[in-house]
Amino acid sequence: METLMLLTYVALCWAIFKIFKIPVNKWSLTTAVLGGVVLIGHILMGMAYYHPASRQARVFYITTPILPNVRGLVTEVPVKPNVPIKKGEVLFKIDETPYRAKVDEIKAQLTFAEKRLKDVIKLRKRAGGSKFDIEEYRRQVAQAKAQLVDAMFDLQSCTVRAPSDGYVTHIRVRPGQMAVPFPIQPMMTFVNADTATLIAGFPPEPSSNIHEGDEAEVVFPAYPGMTFQGHVVKVLPALAEGELKPTQDMVSFNRQLPQGLIPAIIELDENLSQIGLPMGVDAEVAVYGASEGYWSHISIVRRILLRMITWSHFLRFH
Repeated sequence: METLMLLTYVALCWAIFKIFKIPVNKWSLTTAVLGGVVLIGHILMGMAYYHPASRQARVFYITTPILPNVRGLVTEVPVKPNVPIKKGEVLFKIDETPYRAKVDEIKAQLTFAEKRLKDVIKLRKRAGGSKFDIEEYRRQVAQAKAQLVDAMFDLQSCTVRAPSDGYVTHIRVRPGQMAVPFPIQPMMTFVNADTATLIAGFPPEPSSNIHEGDEAEVVFPAYPGMTFQGHVVKVLPALAEGELKPTQDMVSFNRQLPQGLIPAIIELDENLSQIGLPMGVDAEVAVYGASEGYWSHISIVRRILLRMITWSHFLRFH
């Protein structure tokens, strides 16, 4: 960027010297150099502070690790990788034989307990049976109902379904394998639809000039020559570099701490899903601050430079 502006200034000075036939000596050269330093420095500082840009931008998205609630033999995996599916569609099935048998067993116990409870209540009405027996069978009925709810949940868990609209991007299970509810070994990785979020990281110095609603422009290396319009949705109030985790270590400044970048969420005027970009790609973002018009005349330089960057992406093809 600085090189481009410097070459432009040199070309302009050369044209002025030629057109107006200004003699080249130490005074004219010194004036041209000092003028260039002041002019270009003034533009760069104003542009960097009031209209910041970021090359640390990326389309982030949320994934859900798919884990079974029950252990069992996988019998069916109907889902296809990277094919959009709807919430509730079947991802894979586990052999439900032992869980269905458990449900039938508890249903039988519940039926027996309910029948015995009715018999004891009738007996008490006719012959004054023990109140303790009634309470005991009521407790058995309530216990059997609770066990049936738990068993039914396990039975239904034999069919693992999509948690939302999206697609499975990595399938690690096949029919015949044993599915185990182990947290660090998910069966699949599910990508949730409509969670793609463009986040750009800006240095702390110009962060006071980045506000919600500010105009933004985005370029993607995957779309050379194209510039996408958008705006700032939110400037996140916390940086990962300042996070303190519950450990025994105290805060120390003897270790080198990274500066950190201010994360800002950028929303494009076009839907990201309709652009056709794979989630996770990087981008470059420019935010045009100075909402009251102060230094707004410098924004044209940033716009030109951003467009030259996107056109330069054509040169990166191999």
